[in-house]
Amino acid sequence: MLFRSVNRTTRIDASQLVPGDVVSLAEGEKVPADIRLLRSANLRVDEAQLTGESLPISKQTDALTGNKEMYEQTNMLFQGSFVVSGTGTGVVVATGNQTEFGNLAMLSKRESTQSPVQRKIDTLITRVIAAVSAIALVAFGLSLLRGMDVLESLRFVMALAVSAVPESLPIAISVVLVLGMRRMAAKKALVHQMRAIETIGVITTIATDKTGTLTKNKLTVQQTWTPDEATENIDRIIGLVVNRAHAKSHDPLDIALNEYARKQSASPRHAPVHDLPFSQAHAMSATVWHHGRQFRLYVKGAPEAILAACRVSARTKKRAQQMLDEMTARGYRVIGLATGELDEAIDSFDQLGKLTFAGFVAVADVLRPEAPRAIRAALKAGVSVRMITGDHFETAYQIGRELDMVENRNEVFDCRDMAKPSDDQLDAIVTKTKVFSRVIPEQKYRLLTILKKHHITAMTGDGVNDVPALTNAHVGVAMGSGSHIAKDAGDIILLNDNFKTIIDAMREGRTIIANIRRMLFYLLSTNTGELITMIGALLIGIKTPLEPVQILWVNLVTDTSMVIPLGLEPGEKQAMNRPPERPDAPILSRQMIWRMVIVAATMSVIALAVYIFFEKHYGHNYAQTLAFISLVVSQWANAFNARSDSESKIGRAHV
Repeated sequence: MLFRSVNRTTRIDASQLVPGDVVSLAEGEKVPADIRLLRSANLRVDEAQLTGESLPISKQTDALTGNKEMYEQTNMLFQGSFVVSGTGTGVVVATGNQTEFGNLAMLSKRESTQSPVQRKIDTLITRVIAAVSAIALVAFGLSLLRGMDVLESLRFVMALAVSAVPESLPIAISVVLVLGMRRMAAKKALVHQMRAIETIGVITTIATDKTGTLTKNKLTVQQTWTPDEATENIDRIIGLVVNRAHAKSHDPLDIALNEYARKQSASPRHAPVHDLPFSQAHAMSATVWHHGRQFRLYVKGAPEAILAACRVSARTKKRAQQMLDEMTARGYRVIGLATGELDEAIDSFDQLGKLTFAGFVAVADVLRPEAPRAIRAALKAGVSVRMITGDHFETAYQIGRELDMVENRNEVFDCRDMAKPSDDQLDAIVTKTKVFSRVIPEQKYRLLTILKKHHITAMTGDGVNDVPALTNAHVGVAMGSGSHIAKDAGDIILLNDNFKTIIDAMREGRTIIANIRRMLFYLLSTNTGELITMIGALLIGIKTPLEPVQILWVNLVTDTSMVIPLGLEPGEKQAMNRPPERPDAPILSRQMIWRMVIVAATMSVIALAVYIFFEKHYGHNYAQTLAFISLVVSQWANAFNARSDSESKIGRAHV
């Protein structure tokens, strides 16, 4: 609930807040502006949308010194975050675009840019048009030298120029991309920006957020441990220690513990007598239950605080510390459990006596089961994967190990040190680093800027904190369950939140790029064949083997009917076993250009030979007709030839 304090307290709409207003917030409410806390009571806030930190942050009112990152500003509430427990009152210090949320929006301005593939095609077509213009001038001069009428010569040259330029290519590419979008949508990848469908096929690196992308963004119990002398079942304790002061808990930890207790059939049927919410001073929370004529206390909290509040032997304490080290080394968040006997219900931890240590429960944000396989598939395809997360260094390292992304801590970079190196120094760090921890949105943006110098990048994410990087990447991939602003910023939306779908999109993109190359090969080789045929006739001093209307007919009918089917070819089996090409590689390789030259020369030689032979025996009109037919048949044959660079595709079925 939102309140403004002006000699009285009243409820107002969040849009009416201005700096200086005093706002009170309670559990379950969304923070409407950037707020400096004045008072707080066991206040914990979920800032995952802004920082990527999957665990709630405890807030307090004490002043901080020095420059602090967003996740270190424990006396501030930021717009867009949620209160998961406790209450707080503070003064509004920023609204709208002046908030941290607004700063992200400023970073997220998208510039309208062409895809890398489109830039390469434009460069190629520009060169083709320049070459055709030069050849047209030569052809015009030759035709005049051969005694052709000026108007007839102009008509001939214009038809020649039209035939040489692949003007049907933009339409064909648009058709291919639209049909590709339909196929990708069937695989749960919704294309938001058409240019992304071709760019995803040439990406060389994927920068991925962790929370909600590689993981489920849902805490679950991973491991429990009890000391040897424990007498009470730990599953039952877990069920009883969940805070149930409200009908529905907003604390991810309580939700995780409650789900675990229900699965173990250990969830209580009744409510506790009293809840003690999380206390920052004591680093614990508790529930009070009836136990016969007395009461029983169930406590959870920081392991160190729980051990300090319990009667434990030296042997048990040593063993507990070993287990704590083992669990934290695996990247788990460890919660200590304890119990206590009470003569009467208490409402403050200041009344707490000595407790009995009950053990540890380890929770973690679990990996999506398909994520490791998808990352291996990306690496096999020659695409590097980098994890960018707001989590602590140790958590990021352990997740990276589970995903087989890193082998040692040297491959993890703590972005709290990111302000120190220059861009050139950071470039060297980024090259060898696979996992980045403690990343804030501005740093994600900077990392993507550096990656784009050497790579064609894709960025995945689901939160507000991912938006600047999503818009800065060549392809932004948003999760379907993510925030609306992230989905608006993404070029592709994964409807099933499955990292594997990115690999499916890459395969589809690579197929489309290969088909665009096939279309270019077919159009340029056939058009060049027509051009050489006509220029060759002028050079050797024979009549033109094709009339201008025949040239235009070939361009209109044969080219169009053949080029679109080439754009719908199914992908080759080895498409995902080859590394992507260099970002600066031309759209047509040197090998493909040589193939085009050979095909064009062969087509022109056949057409000229047919014309010369039949013109001697049957006259110009007869020879011209057969030359026209031979050129059309050669283009049919070239359509089959264009279906693959290395395999015979005759009779290959479309799927």
